[in-house]
Amino acid sequence: MADDDQVDAGAEALAARMLERTEEFAAAVTARITALVPVYAERVSPADLRRSVVSHFRVIFDGLLDPALDGNAPADLAGRARAAEGVPMSAVFEAYQISLAYIWEHLAEAAERDEVAPRVALRAASALWRRLSGFTDVMADSYRAELSARIRSEEQRRSALIQALLEGHLSEPQVWEAADALRLPHQGPYVVIAARVAGAGEHGLTRGMEEGLQRQSITSAWRLLHDVEIGLASLPRPADQLDVLIEALAAGSVGRVGISPLYDDLTGTSQALRLARIALRGAASPGKVVVFGRDSLSVAAASAPDVMARLSRAIFAGLDTMPAEDRAILLDTFGAWLDHGGSADEAARKLYVHPNTVRYRLRRLEERTGRTLSDPRHVAELSLAFEVDRGRVALLAEGDGESRSGGR
Repeated sequence: MADDDQVDAGAEALAARMLERTEEFAAAVTARITALVPVYAERVSPADLRRSVVSHFRVIFDGLLDPALDGNAPADLAGRARAAEGVPMSAVFEAYQISLAYIWEHLAEAAERDEVAPRVALRAASALWRRLSGFTDVMADSYRAELSARIRSEEQRRSALIQALLEGHLSEPQVWEAADALRLPHQGPYVVIAARVAGAGEHGLTRGMEEGLQRQSITSAWRLLHDVEIGLASLPRPADQLDVLIEALAAGSVGRVGISPLYDDLTGTSQALRLARIALRGAASPGKVVVFGRDSLSVAAASAPDVMARLSRAIFAGLDTMPAEDRAILLDTFGAWLDHGGSADEAARKLYVHPNTVRYRLRRLEERTGRTLSDPRHVAELSLAFEVDRGRVALLAEGDGESRSGGR
């Protein structure tokens, strides 16, 4: 027991001698870190770094004097500060290693110079390693916590800026500030994207869409609403990139997608959103992407829902007495015929039936509606009614899906 007391007393004396040299060590360690870790020289002020070294040094050797001392505060502060300054965690670990090597070197020198007993030096070294191990654990946890908080804050800020743009609440100078914050160019062309979500809080697009588009030189920013996921995308080369965007959205969407026309001024974002929502209503099936102005029938069918619904019911009134399955077969056949340029042969291949079956179904549609497919006006009327009906069916299907998911 007496030996242990002597060891403790020797370790405390050694710690006291080290503490007398705190400022000397802090200056040397600060200079060494700044010289050997370039990012510290770029992003951390020498005064802040020196204060951090001093507080760590004191906690290490005060801990030898008082083993119950809670010395996590310096490491917690260092982790948060370095994360805020953008210093990589690997560089922070490197700085700790430099500090450790320096302290250990001079602790060993002091023990040898003062002829400190090996057991005393061992006790001091063990305490030093335990404290430094605790430092790095606390620093890493605090660094990650600060980084996560900053990411959340940045995401919230981006989301708020997108919302303000979408609602048209920003003045012109504020619009350019928002563009900078969202990493969007000040000049278009831009498009607004509206992707239907499966339910509140769920995304309408697969994970990684923003990064995937960025690899195609399409910068975008996104905002999740209760019914749609909204994107604002910059297309510096619209002739090439619009089709790339459509393909990416078709492959990565969980539901229907609408895209606004191209526009050049960010102050027109709220109007573009309205047009994107209209295009979205014109997209009749999951994965279908409608661009306002490209698919005129789909957009027209969605533009005035009440009026168009009445028009569609009037045109297809002759189908009302048919069984629902037979009605769906006739309309699916007509849709396939439209999608394949009015070719019964191509529609048959799509539907896996004989071309004569397609022709027979189309004749029945003509008889039931009183319209002929040889009359361009009649084809236009039937096409518009078909787009409205297809949109109605898609909305009903979405409603059923939401009801089922809500009941789980």
